[in-house]
Amino acid sequence: MIDPVAPDVLRASLRRALLGQTPAQLLQASIEADAGMQLVRVRFEFEGQPSEEAWESCSCAATEVISDFPAPWTIDEAYLARSLATGLFPLAWVAYLRPGN
Repeated sequence: MIDPVAPDVLRASLRRALLGQTPAQLLQASIEADAGMQLVRVRFEFEGQPSEEAWESCSCAATEVISDFPAPWTIDEAYLARSLATGLFPLAWVAYLRPGN
């Protein structure tokens, strides 16, 4: 049986969810899971405030990620505006890092 909270499984889930809908504003996407709480956390860090379209794309990706988990798992989504000067603050596992960053 595949462990749904294994790092490679988590990263693969988020990468698959972002295929074809990675907004240009997205700097980094990261993920982690707490098996005890049955909670998946995803964090999307954008260059500046995300546009509505960018936010919606990542929200769809988050929905795809949680669909990989059985009930009663839940998801906590974070959408953060960042500046490259202030740095990025990923969760445990980075699934996407914009090239050049």
